[in-house]
Amino acid sequence: MLIRLIVPGEHARVEDLNTSLEAVLTRHGIDTGVRGDVRLIVEELASNAIAYGGVGQHELSVNIAIAGDLLTLEFRDEGAPFDPLSTAPPNLDADIMDRPIGGLGLYLIRQIAEETHYRRVDDANLLRVRLRIATPETLS
Repeated sequence: MLIRLIVPGEHARVEDLNTSLEAVLTRHGIDTGVRGDVRLIVEELASNAIAYGGVGQHELSVNIAIAGDLLTLEFRDEGAPFDPLSTAPPNLDADIMDRPIGGLGLYLIRQIAEETHYRRVDDANLLRVRLRIATPETLS
């Protein structure tokens, strides 16, 4: 694990989380495109955890690890049980005015990620997202 970041489950703190992640990823040479993907993932998952986590204050944590050409983000929150991978994908063929609000961010995460996995452990939601990153070997 490279680092664990923990913030209160408040919308105002999501930008703090993203700023810290950006600094860590930049320091480890992660390219701009992957950093943008991470920003989108963090904003979507943190917003969902805060909005649907239930009453009371809870923390959000993100563990970051790099192994070979995979960047792993593990999100943990102690809110209400919610498996974002169980949501139905949005109907992209429907007229935008006929689509229900929500679901597009989670759809994008599934498109971006190399792998996603959810589990509920000790009254906490754990979501692991793996992204493929460029390594010196893949660049040559």
